[in-house]
Amino acid sequence: MRACTAYSFLILYTRTTMDTLIGFFGSYQLKYLSIIPAVFGFFYLISASGIVYPWVFRILGLLAFAEAVFFLTNPNNIYQKLLDWYFNISDQAQRLFGIMGIIFGTVILTWIK
Repeated sequence: MRACTAYSFLILYTRTTMDTLIGFFGSYQLKYLSIIPAVFGFFYLISASGIVYPWVFRILGLLAFAEAVFFLTNPNNIYQKLLDWYFNISDQAQRLFGIMGIIFGTVILTWIK
């Protein structure tokens, strides 16, 4: 439910939300932020048995772990380049990501047994 709220902020308050994210990613090192997708990947793998389509949650958990490893290794500073791209795309594209996040979050919530 909180993820849907975060994505609705991305739709309604696009610039403020992006400024907050830029400040968040600018104030911490990427290796410390890699803990976040690792924890979420672990939670996805644990909760896969309590959902209608467990294979989806297992894939998402493994992708989150892969992102955590990518955070840690960061070959050729590519993750910083991806963050720069994401923070510099247009407001309409940010709103589109917010809409996709709300749809994806709603689908996951409907799959809970």
